[in-house]
Amino acid sequence: MLRVMIGALMVVAAWLPGTAYCAEKIHIALGSGSEKEVAAKEQLLHLIEQYDLSHWLFTREVLIDEKQWIPHSHPVLTLNARYLDDDDSQLATFLHEQFHWYAADKQQQVDAAVQEFKQMFPTVPSGRAGARNEYSTYLHLIVCDLELASLEDLLGNARALEVISGWQHYTWIYSEVLNNPQVREVNMRHGLVIR
Repeated sequence: MLRVMIGALMVVAAWLPGTAYCAEKIHIALGSGSEKEVAAKEQLLHLIEQYDLSHWLFTREVLIDEKQWIPHSHPVLTLNARYLDDDDSQLATFLHEQFHWYAADKQQQVDAAVQEFKQMFPTVPSGRAGARNEYSTYLHLIVCDLELASLEDLLGNARALEVISGWQHYTWIYSEVLNNPQVREVNMRHGLVIR
């Protein structure tokens, strides 16, 4: 009986391309090794195994540090333990930071899209409504749109909209991404859409 169960598990694992392989190829370091960081690592590994994220992974080095209030992408993709009770928000945050790595590899296309966004939006906010400066706000029109598109693929449109519209940061950026189809059109025009 045990052999049959192991055989069935091997068949299921073989049928789910990319998931276990994906988790094995991610290196997750912890800031202090606290209980929350360990739980956040387990959560992220579970998400990576649950969803095939292979075509959205642009760095495989991750740090989970509960003392970092704001997740960031560079020099190492860093998450905190803030969303232990919300897998979808942790997934969105992880993907958002991955897309900064993607954008860094597409600098020419990003620069062209930013120039177009500057024409569309000559004045953009910074701070909570925007990002830390004007350039970062324009860049986030790309990154946040990629975040939305990936969540639509993974969670479906309704849940993706729910997650994105619930963010309390980048509020102007997310509003444009959600409500202004021109944002996606600019990103498509410059080859900044992953499907």
